[in-house]
Amino acid sequence: MVNEIEAKEVSVGKLFSPDFIFTIPIYQRPLSWDKENFDQLFEDIYDAMTNKETQYFLGSIILQECEADKNKYYIVDGQQRISTLAILMAVIRDYTKNENLRKKLASYLYQEEDEFKGIPEERRIMPWEDLEKLFNETVYKVGGTNIFIQSFENGEKKRIDKEEPKYHLYEAIGLFYEKLEEYFQEDEKLEQFVKYLLNNVCLVYIKTNTVTSAFRLFNVLNARGLALNTSDLLKSENIGEIKDEKSRVKYANIWRKNENELGREELENVIGFIRTIKLKERAKMSIYEEYRKLVFGNGLLNKGSEFIDYLDEISTIYSKKIIDADIAEGNNAKKNEFKNIINLMNKYVPFADWKPPFIAFCQKFKADNYLLDFIKLMEKKVIIEWIGGFSPTERITSLNKIIKLIELENDPTQIIEKVLYFNIDESSTGRISRVLDYSKKDSIEALLVERLNDNQFYTIYGGKLAKYILLRIDMEYLELENFQGYPGTVTVEHILPQSPEEGSEWTTIFTKEEREEWTNKLGNLALLSGIKNSKAQNFGFSRKKCAYFKDKITPFRTTQYLENIEVWNINELKKRHEMLIETAKKIFLSY
Repeated sequence: MVNEIEAKEVSVGKLFSPDFIFTIPIYQRPLSWDKENFDQLFEDIYDAMTNKETQYFLGSIILQECEADKNKYYIVDGQQRISTLAILMAVIRDYTKNENLRKKLASYLYQEEDEFKGIPEERRIMPWEDLEKLFNETVYKVGGTNIFIQSFENGEKKRIDKEEPKYHLYEAIGLFYEKLEEYFQEDEKLEQFVKYLLNNVCLVYIKTNTVTSAFRLFNVLNARGLALNTSDLLKSENIGEIKDEKSRVKYANIWRKNENELGREELENVIGFIRTIKLKERAKMSIYEEYRKLVFGNGLLNKGSEFIDYLDEISTIYSKKIIDADIAEGNNAKKNEFKNIINLMNKYVPFADWKPPFIAFCQKFKADNYLLDFIKLMEKKVIIEWIGGFSPTERITSLNKIIKLIELENDPTQIIEKVLYFNIDESSTGRISRVLDYSKKDSIEALLVERLNDNQFYTIYGGKLAKYILLRIDMEYLELENFQGYPGTVTVEHILPQSPEEGSEWTTIFTKEEREEWTNKLGNLALLSGIKNSKAQNFGFSRKKCAYFKDKITPFRTTQYLENIEVWNINELKKRHEMLIETAKKIFLSY
C-alpha cells in the first residue's frame, strides 16, 4: 500500500457532514476531559465570535483512513475535541426552540438510513466502547441530553467516581446547558453561534492510510524540543531589533542566561505571565500574536532591549520568589511558612493564574516584609475560588483584578487590606463574571464546609484538591521554625479501603451505607510517601499502621494522629473528619 499523507484545513461543519464518519479506536484514552476543559473550549469559541474574529483555529487532529470505506476514519489524535463538539451540538439540539435548527443538528450527528438512495444508518462518531450505549441515548437521540441530566442528578451523581467517563459526560452536558442558559436567551443569538461554530471554527486534519504512519505523525507532532515556541519567536524578534552589535551580543547573553537558568519551558511560562501582567485579561489569541498586536502594538513594552530587560527582571523574581521561595525578611518560622505555602501552591495547585498577580506585587514593592501577608491572602482567595468551582475564565478574571489593584495602589498595606474585597465590574454584554463576597464570612464558610463534606471529596479535580487541602492542614500542626518542607513523592491513601474484601474487618466494622458515604470523605484520607502507599494496599487497620509507621519517619502529623487509634471505625472517622474541617476553617477563614 502506498503511504499517502494529506494535511488540510476544514471547518467543523465539514467534519460533521457525510464526508466524515469517525471511530475512536479501543486503545485511545476514554472521555477524560473535565469541566475546565469543556468550559475553556466553549468560552474560546464564544469569545472569538463576540470579538468578530473571522476564524477560530481549534488545532490539528490526526486521522487514519479506514481501508474499506474512504469516508470512515479512526481518530488517532483529537478524540476529546471531536467528541466534545458532538456533545455541544447535541445539547444545543435539545435546548433550542427552533425546530429547523433542531432537525439540522440532529442530521449532522446522526445519519438516518435511506434505503432508496442506498445510504446506511451512521452515527457521526463511534465512541469508546464503555460510552457507546450512553452516546446512543444522549448524543444521538433527540431530547437525550435532557433525560440524561435529570436521571443522573436523581440517581447517580453522589455515588459515581468523578474520574469515570460517564461523569465527564455529565460534566460536559451540564456545563453546556449552563452556558446556553447564560448566553442565549434568544434563539436568534444561538443560531448565530451555531453558524459561527460550523463555518468559522476550523481544524487542520492530517490523514494517512496506514496505522504505522498515523502513530509516527502522532509522535512527531507531540515530540518536545524541536518545534519553535513563543520564546524562540520573541527571542529572534527582539534581539533582531537591537542594531548595535555590542548591545545585541549583550542582550543575547541575557536571554541565554535566563533560558539556561529557568529552562525553555519555564521561560515560556514567564513570557505568558508578562503578557498577563501587561494585558490583565485572559488570552484571546496565541501568546505570540497578543505580543505583536497588543503588547508591542499598543506600546505597553517596546521591542528590543526594553523587553529583554523586563523579561530579565520578571525571570529573576520568578526564580527567587516562586521557584526558590525565598524571602530575606522575617524569622525562620516566617521564612519557612512563606516557603511552604509557595511550594505547596507551585507544586499542587494545577493552574498558574495566581503567579502573575504575585509577581506584579513583588515587582512593585521590592521589600520582602509584605510578601508573607500577601501570599497568605492570595492563597485563601485561590483555594476558596477553586473549591467554589470557578471556571478558568472566572478564575482568571478574578485574579487579574488583583493586578489592577496593584497598579492602582502605591501602598502595599492597602493592597493587603483590599485583596479579598477589591472588585470592579468588568462584565461584558451577555456574560456574568462570578464574584465571591468575602465580607459575608458565613456564606464563604458554608461554601468551604459543603465542599469539604462532599462524600466524593477524594475524586474532585482528579484528587488534586484533596492532596492540597490535606497538605495545607498538615502544615498547621508543624513547628515551622525548623520545617524545611515535605520530602519526595506525596500520595493520598484511603484508611478504610475503596474496595475492601468481602468478609474482611472493614466490611464488619463499617456497614455498606457507611462505606458508600465515608470512603472518599476528607476524614478517611491520609498522606503518605509513595513507597509506603504501595505497601498499605487493602490491609486491616493494624497492618496499615505497620506500613505507615514502620520506619518512624512519617513526616505528616495528620497521619501520625492515627498511630494511637486502636480501631478505625465510624466514630473515629467522624472525629478526625471534624478535626480536619475545623483546621481548614482556621486556615481559610482567618482574614
